[in-house]
Amino acid sequence: MGAEGSEKDMDLFEPLKKVSEDQWHTKFKLLKEDPYGEGERAILQRWVKGLVDRDYKMVQEFQKTFHASFWEFYLYACFKEAGFVLEQSHNRPDFMIKAPNAVNVEAVVANIKNQGRPESDRGLEDLMDMFIPPKNQEDFFQIQHEAIIRQSNAITSKIKKYENEYSKCDWVREDVPFVIAISSYSQVNYGREFIYPMMTLLYGMYYVPEENRYVSVSGVQKPGTDPTVPVGLFNSDKYSGISAILYSCTTTLGKLTSLAKSEGYLSMNEVYNLRRDYEDTRIPYKLQHVGVDSPELLTDGLFLFHNPYAKHKLDIRCFEDTSVTQFFWHEDRLIHTSNTYPIVCRLNISKVLQQGFLMLIDEYLRQYNDFSPMEYYSLDATEKIIVDFNKDCLVCIWVKMEQDQTMKNIHYSRPQYLTDEYLLMEAKKEVEKRMERIEEIMRIDLIRNKENFDFVNQ
Repeated sequence: MGAEGSEKDMDLFEPLKKVSEDQWHTKFKLLKEDPYGEGERAILQRWVKGLVDRDYKMVQEFQKTFHASFWEFYLYACFKEAGFVLEQSHNRPDFMIKAPNAVNVEAVVANIKNQGRPESDRGLEDLMDMFIPPKNQEDFFQIQHEAIIRQSNAITSKIKKYENEYSKCDWVREDVPFVIAISSYSQVNYGREFIYPMMTLLYGMYYVPEENRYVSVSGVQKPGTDPTVPVGLFNSDKYSGISAILYSCTTTLGKLTSLAKSEGYLSMNEVYNLRRDYEDTRIPYKLQHVGVDSPELLTDGLFLFHNPYAKHKLDIRCFEDTSVTQFFWHEDRLIHTSNTYPIVCRLNISKVLQQGFLMLIDEYLRQYNDFSPMEYYSLDATEKIIVDFNKDCLVCIWVKMEQDQTMKNIHYSRPQYLTDEYLLMEAKKEVEKRMERIEEIMRIDLIRNKENFDFVNQ
């Protein structure tokens, strides 16, 4: 990568006279002192190799405030991996890409509001809720509205700064696309925001989970107040100076741990990613247990939203060799492209908690994919269950598996005229001839009507 300057690479963990230990950010302290954090530290140092600290304060800010510097380190690593050539002799904007396409990028983070619930307050319940589907999130709209407001403040502040200051610098060309790169740390559960707040803020597309669709809106109300925040920034030429927004809500310590595990470093944590496969209509949500054989890639979790009204459009080919998911308008339709299934959310948990979380993860995966319990926990791959109760009944045998103690089921249809006694005897024989290691039969349901089916299948 062509990075001008020959300064010594930054040592992110060196003691600084200007920063005492009691000023260390909680996440920096954790990274620095974790005896099992060798992989995370090595990857982070690799990210900043070749990065010029033009203001001579990046390490200091990283140790004290963490997020903003961490986001810039990550972006620099992504640009390096994409093969971009950077100009690093000027201290603004944050990134000036020279080749293969000229692009100016300004980085910003959306932080928790003053007097907001601090990240240090994150507990086990927050972890358990990380994979809960939007339709079952009681605080879904609260989280989305807060994210929209915090992200709107961060983006509009950077627009003003670019227009009033950066664009007037001699070295900033007016005809070069301008991209704002934003990472959301807007609330304790920012990892649950996904793309929903950005879809609303940029395109006025407001997600309604109960209906699994987007509705058009022009503003979003601030929590606890009457004023509304205008949305749909990319629905007119008002912000034509912005070419695109590069966005993530999953770039934090879990990202580092996931990359470390992907490279085979020892870790006391397990990482699970929920990914969205837009081509699979039957099982659109896929679970990834991160490891060497199932790695997370550096640019996984990044989203690029193109502005259809941009004066200087960003070439979609800039990121075509990465895992960035790009959204853009084509023939009046918002479409997307990606080389990997985009990350919806990530769970980074201690190995000690893994076993307790597995059944919960499995259940949330079922809910995401909208499968009934009977179908999802079946020992056999099955399509949707369709039974004509006028002539058939359904036998459902719930069993406990030896290996992981999970509950599964075997189900099949039989003629209605067969007696309960005969069906129960037949069901036990069915279990006996199965090849799977079944510990015991938990329950046998003989379902003879739709009402009974709905009750059993809740």
